[in-house]
Amino acid sequence: MPSRGVVLITGINGFIGTYTALAFLDAGYTVRGTARTADRAKDWITHFPAHKAAYEYAEVPDFVAPGAFNNAIKGCDIIVHVASPINTPTEKVDNEAYFLVPAVRGTRNLLEATKLEPRIRRVVFTGTLGTVVGSAELDPTKLYTENDWNGATYEEAKASTEPRFVYRASKTLAERAFWDYIAQEKPAWAGAAILPCGVFDPPIQPLSALAAMNRSVAFWWNIANGKFKGGLDASAQHAIRHAGYVSARDVALAHLRAAERDAAKNKRYLLIAGNCGLAEIVEIIQRNFPAFRDNLPTPGSEDQAPLAKFDTSKTQSELGIEFMSLEKVLVDTIASVAALEKQLGS
Repeated sequence: MPSRGVVLITGINGFIGTYTALAFLDAGYTVRGTARTADRAKDWITHFPAHKAAYEYAEVPDFVAPGAFNNAIKGCDIIVHVASPINTPTEKVDNEAYFLVPAVRGTRNLLEATKLEPRIRRVVFTGTLGTVVGSAELDPTKLYTENDWNGATYEEAKASTEPRFVYRASKTLAERAFWDYIAQEKPAWAGAAILPCGVFDPPIQPLSALAAMNRSVAFWWNIANGKFKGGLDASAQHAIRHAGYVSARDVALAHLRAAERDAAKNKRYLLIAGNCGLAEIVEIIQRNFPAFRDNLPTPGSEDQAPLAKFDTSKTQSELGIEFMSLEKVLVDTIASVAALEKQLGS
């Protein structure tokens, strides 16, 4: 069967990048994945050998270098821009060099490169809920929609000492650069933005160690494995109140449909399946994983705060996403990480 087109996916070896690439491969597309080194790009397909015939790769060592994507983009019909600086640096970093410049200039470089390939018909930007909400404490009386924006500025992010704030700002500024490019350059292609909250599911991306798991999955695993047995720390309490949850499989499907459907042209879509309090998470783990019962924290005040509300009706109606239940995603995730721990060690 002939390919339905070539899809460039930046950051293919990450958590969301992997799920998104598989969604396009399963739908009959050829996927060209970018990674910082050829070895990492080549390694990705060794984990999914059934798709080898429909996989290509492009080495992009530095997103901010002039012309970084000029070769990678040749022959592509669709672009999905997933890659971005991770939001959990292991040491103190320069906000501008680590977060802001790679996110914003990397996005601009990719969009400028589209001028070299007239075949491109859709560019999908992977954002985050943090581009919609920016405050540390959400307003439980407000219904958040795709029309809301994080108001963080470049200068605020540059000066901030809070990595979570800087990460959200970097994603916001990158998404604004995306829409500004469309408004100013009026390209032949249409854009779309996928804005997920905390994304969970089995970590199927290439991993050399359990510690390399993405932050969201590691958070659920830490609840199950006893790290929070004595209670959640301040950061974990914030995550419980505000992160929400969505399946990586739903996020990947949303990218695919945003690339294919006319209704998605130049739209933003919130991907939030629902809120998930600690009491609900603990109850599901207790019921499905009896061996973890003695590891679990006792829910407390973190479950008493009012939860934020989000309108995902457009995502459901225009992209046809029927969100997976918390129990399905949580059980799949914990079972997968438990097996991975046996394979890789803790």
